[in-house]
Amino acid sequence: MARAQIDRWAAEHPTAPRLGRFFEVPLSYVVPRVAAGMAAAGALVYLNSVIFWNHKPESLTPEFLAEQKKIGDVAQRMNAPPVYLNPFSQRIPGSILGPEDVKSD
Repeated sequence: MARAQIDRWAAEHPTAPRLGRFFEVPLSYVVPRVAAGMAAAGALVYLNSVIFWNHKPESLTPEFLAEQKKIGDVAQRMNAPPVYLNPFSQRIPGSILGPEDVKSD
């Protein structure tokens, strides 16, 4: 009974989306659209790399890396306590600013 009512309602409203009828769409309709979408996404990724990544950052030069290694993980400051450099990669919590904040056991 309920199925007949649904079918009659769908016949009276042909522009309504037909839920649960996913497999009625032929693959000859779906595959070219999916392939075109993937090709467009690939072209956009390639263009992004060509346009925005055309030079190497200065922080990756050998001179910069040598200076960074000389400084170490802690920056000494003139009139303030020392601070940790790059706390995210060292997994230092935000409540700890420098070596003086670390509790010694």
